[in-house]
Amino acid sequence: MDWLFPSGFKYPPDFHIPSLTGQPLFHLGPLSYTNAHLTMAIVIVILAGLAWLVTRNLRDRPTGLQNAIEMLVQGLDDFVVSIGGAGSRKYLPLFGTLFLFIVFSNWLSVIPFVGQIEFLHSPTADYHINFGMALIAWLAYQTEGFKHLKLEYPKRWFNVSGFKDGPFIGGIFILVGIIELFSEMFRLLTLTLRLWGNVLGGEIMLVVMSGLLFVPGLALPFVGLEVFIGLVQGLVFALLVLMYFVLAIESHDEEHEEGSHTDTDRVPSPEQHPASQAA
Repeated sequence: MDWLFPSGFKYPPDFHIPSLTGQPLFHLGPLSYTNAHLTMAIVIVILAGLAWLVTRNLRDRPTGLQNAIEMLVQGLDDFVVSIGGAGSRKYLPLFGTLFLFIVFSNWLSVIPFVGQIEFLHSPTADYHINFGMALIAWLAYQTEGFKHLKLEYPKRWFNVSGFKDGPFIGGIFILVGIIELFSEMFRLLTLTLRLWGNVLGGEIMLVVMSGLLFVPGLALPFVGLEVFIGLVQGLVFALLVLMYFVLAIESHDEEHEEGSHTDTDRVPSPEQHPASQAA
């Protein structure tokens, strides 16, 4: 058996577990540039290069890569509209960017050597990068909420209108607002940890199963599972951000619930206005 195990047989084998965060490659004063940042830059270059290849010679009758990308964009557009109506189409650039970046980053975790060598670390396996994406999305939809509802927007957290029905009802309104405010803040944490935990856990699972099964090729079914999970996690993150945008522009006030903000963002269907269509 020595020819099978020249370095000696050991079971279970030693596992190289990926680090919980990116490892610094160099420092610029108090700031550090990590291998997760480097891999993130690689993902950005890949996506930007793909966009350039598709758009450099656009055709009226797309074929090949242009056809595939247009089908992808159309599918994402239809998905966004189905969730938030036609008015939510303006959120498609952010939704699509988050989705594609996260999916490509997640899929890097199943590529050999990513997470195993010093210079490569999946961006979404570093909670700092995930928190950065969550923070940008959080600030964006808070800004959108203030833009649409103006001073009505903070009423979902600081609503004193219940005091007109008595101090007890007013106190309940205040308590509910505080709970909603904490829930709003915890979205940053849940967005970050859900993505980080799934990607890092998948990397660890692949390493462990590859070692326990002796032959790394036997872990291929688990690679397929991780590819699927990476796709789902990218969709979940982007979908939650889209839903937060839709919820942010909805007023808690009865006047707004009946009218102007969300309804005007939607494109009326022919069934709603048959007379105008006939004219």
